[in-house]
This record gives sequence, C-alpha cells and structure tokens, in this order.
Amino acid sequence: AAAAAAAAAGGVAPALAGGDTFNRMSGVLEPFTDVQKGFKLYKPVAWNQFEADPGVYDMKWVDLIEPFETVQVSTSPVSTATSISALGELDEVGAKFAKSRDAQLVSSKSRDADGSLAYTFELKGDAYHEYLLLTINRGKLYRLSTVASNKRWSKREEMYKNVVLSFVPKGF
Repeated sequence: AAAAAAAAAGGVAPALAGGDTFNRMSGVLEPFTDVQKGFKLYKPVAWNQFEADPGVYDMKWVDLIEPFETVQVSTSPVSTATSISALGELDEVGAKFAKSRDAQLVSSKSRDADGSLAYTFELKGDAYHEYLLLTINRGKLYRLSTVASNKRWSKREEMYKNVVLSFVPKGF
C-alpha cells in the first residue's frame, strides 16, 4: 500500500525484476482510477477515452493523431485461479500469447502489483509492438495492452513501459 501511495503521489513504484521503475514522464501521464472495475493506472494525457465495448475492453485510450496507438484494459471473471501463476510459468505463458498473436516474445518479466503477481510481456509482430500485462485479483483476470506500430514503437516504448508499471488491480 505504501508503494501504491508513493506511485499515486508521483513517487517511485515497485521495480520490475529488470530494475525498471515508474516515472510520470513530466506530465505525459496522469492518474486514472476505475473503482467499479477495480483498477488504477497512469494514462496518457489528452488521448481519447472510450468506455466499455463488452467482451472487447473495459476502458481504452487512443492517440488523437495515431489511432493505432492504444492503451486498453479488459477484465474477465475467473472462478478458481487466484494468481496469474495458475496460467503457468512466466516464459511459458509469454510463449503462448506470442504464438496466439503471431508475434515474437521479446521479453517477459514479473512484479508484485500491490499484492497481486503480474506478468508483463513485450511482443513484436510483423506490423506492431505491444506490452501486455496480465494479473488476477478478486476473481478477475486483468489484461492491459499497449500497442504501437513497429515504426512508432521507439516513440511510445518509454511511455507504455510506465503505463504498465503503474497498473494496480485495485481501484481504491
């Protein structure tokens, strides 16, 4: 809770296994909390926000100029699993997602997201690059996806990394 409070105050959130730490990026990101869906994160400032397309996403942000660039959160109920580790080992889960997206698994990391184990994968397809975060909390599987074209990935990678690092599956 102290780490989440530090992150909410613009401080440093917990590090990923690779040593990455959260950064607000001088106002490029702003806090967002969805109490009803039960998550919080830092979202890109001034991006279009779309609420709930059932079965597709719960919340989505889209760049005004490059509509292919998105940050998307979706949830689905899980009845028995209480941790993302129930899906398998980190690299095994990453390989499955990469294969299902016809992409290459660039990296896989895990971290504690305020008491919930979170897996983060970097995937690269023929046309796109993505950070994908998966975690389970309170009977829900949370999926956070941040996507950009391969051509623009270098411009979005740092911001997306910080969005992913800020994600906590608790909306209070």
